[in-house]
Amino acid sequence: MKVRYLTGLALMFVVLLGNAQTQKVFDDVQIDIKNASVNTAKSDFASYLYGQELIYNSEVKVEGDKKKESYLMYDVYSTQLLPEGQTAKKGEHRSRISTKIQEGPMTICEATGEMYLTQSYEEETDVKNIVFKKENIRLCITRFEKAGDDWKEVGPFPFASKDYSVAHPTVSSTGDTLIFISDMPGGAGGTDLYYTIRKGEEWTDPVNLKKLNTAGNEMFPYWDADGTLYFASNGRDGQGGLDIYYTSLNGLDPADILTFNNAINSAADDFGFIPGPAERYAYFSSNRSGGQGADDIYVVLPEEYKFNLLVISSFTDKPVAGVKVEIKNEKGKVVAESVTDASGHTPLKAEMGKRYDLLATKAGYYDKTKEISLVADAGFVNKEEVLYIDPSHRLRGQVVNIFGDEPIAGATITIAQDGKAVDSATTDAEGNFKADIQPEHNYLVTAEADNFFGTDVEFSTQGMEPGELFYYFQLYPLDAGTRIGLTNIYFDYDKYNIRPDAVRVLDRMAETLAKYPDIDIKLEAHTDCRGTDEYNQKLSERRAKATLDYLVRKGIDKSRIEAIGFGETQLVNECADDVDCSEEKHQENRRTVFEIKKSKITPKASLGK
Repeated sequence: MKVRYLTGLALMFVVLLGNAQTQKVFDDVQIDIKNASVNTAKSDFASYLYGQELIYNSEVKVEGDKKKESYLMYDVYSTQLLPEGQTAKKGEHRSRISTKIQEGPMTICEATGEMYLTQSYEEETDVKNIVFKKENIRLCITRFEKAGDDWKEVGPFPFASKDYSVAHPTVSSTGDTLIFISDMPGGAGGTDLYYTIRKGEEWTDPVNLKKLNTAGNEMFPYWDADGTLYFASNGRDGQGGLDIYYTSLNGLDPADILTFNNAINSAADDFGFIPGPAERYAYFSSNRSGGQGADDIYVVLPEEYKFNLLVISSFTDKPVAGVKVEIKNEKGKVVAESVTDASGHTPLKAEMGKRYDLLATKAGYYDKTKEISLVADAGFVNKEEVLYIDPSHRLRGQVVNIFGDEPIAGATITIAQDGKAVDSATTDAEGNFKADIQPEHNYLVTAEADNFFGTDVEFSTQGMEPGELFYYFQLYPLDAGTRIGLTNIYFDYDKYNIRPDAVRVLDRMAETLAKYPDIDIKLEAHTDCRGTDEYNQKLSERRAKATLDYLVRKGIDKSRIEAIGFGETQLVNECADDVDCSEEKHQENRRTVFEIKKSKITPKASLGK
């Protein structure tokens, strides 16, 4: 690459150029690098990708005012792109934005209809013919506005100076932030990367992107719409000269700085990286050996294509983990396979220029196939592809207030499969939720909501045919006077010890009391009719005490609980003395009831709910 030093700024007009992790570009794929067909015997470099045109700069010979005097200048050209990313053989001179001074790297904001172009700082009669020999020539940025099919010059961008250069702009997709290079005082090296933000009609003072700059030169940035910033630098441990680097900008705070692990960088100067859509191709410039001129434009063509697949349930619209995905060629042979991760994603890779079938399989879901194309002009696959699969077994539910059956929005649903939590959901405005479930498993589904006492349901899909289950969850509000009949806290006949099937309910009550420290409760224990009245009264008191003691062992202050035994005085069914009833009927009477005596709902934030 030709380097011309103009008072500290290398006018490398040959395309030289915390946080979320930077996405690797052309990672783990074979690539082919071709010389672009528009290259000349002089210096050419790519500048911007605009629709189906590649805008580039080319060195031209200009005749001077004096006889036998001529000099070289960079003008702006464009060329149409072919479907596979190659360029047409001949470029078109952009005469409306090519002047008698130097034109360099540019950027366009399609959202605002603006273009920012690097130019020589000014045209002076005593230097215009010897622009690369005069040591005080500086660079500036000129702003243009879209005018029909052409561009109209508006005027200079701020910060231009005769004392330093401002050049190589790249604008955000919204047009409110511009990144550029400058050798202004206070930088880290020769030329540094800076940014400025538009506030109304003004631009803020330039801010140095310190994490990116080195003691060398950072040049020719290109800010892609996905937030990736590409730039060239000769101040890092690269392969030689200028190398191309990239990073993700999150709020203008750079993430990891990466480079390429393939032939894009070389021992020569490599710069001006411009990505094509979805990494299907890209452009950069270099003065490496084997080119046609001093600097040449190169096209990066991947021989393999890597894309990401997201698998989503068609029932819940949630990602599905553990899906096996196979890529089959047109002969049905599996050429690649993978499994989706916890977020439902998996990377896939296949040879370019061919068509394939994706096959997604997982137990509990119907097999799903999808055709994809890696042919340039035939509906090319998305870089982020989505596949919907249909579950064979489904769960619906609704969570309501037990008093009035009003829906509870925002309730948390936790789904445990064979004793392990595997999914969760949140109820919508109508209290509804959905979940995928799998055959041949046991489930426990819990519903909880702020200021309510949660509940759960157990069921099994063992032997269940494909279809859908529905459950109705009624929650008690934690208001003073609410009586919560806990149908799951039963006692064996003539016993007062806590049964294992009651532990889960008592644990929930303990968690509720810990979360809401202003709630006091009355605990009622009841027996069935069998036995004498006196015996049942004492038995119920022992059962009340057993329940109280359990809650105290869970950390609840004893003063918050009033425990009372009612014996057989408050039966809930017809099973009184001398009435023949089943064991299940009698068990309904051996129950525990909690009544909220005092309630001021102030959940402890420390519990994380």
